Amino acid sequence: MNATAAYALALVLIGGPLSMLAPFVIARRLVERHAEQVATDTTPRTNAQELINR
Repeated sequence: MNATAAYALALVLIGGPLSMLAPFVIARRLVERHAEQVATDTTPRTNAQELINR
């Protein structure tokens, strides 16, 4: 096996699993960011019972 083939094989073996796991990593970061935004949001919310009583 020449150097180019070894390099290509290494890229496929390392890059393949990483490219499959990347969406999960991105989704987790988005969920964490959203959770922080919700936790710091101080806007009063209207719950369902308040809507019914209007």
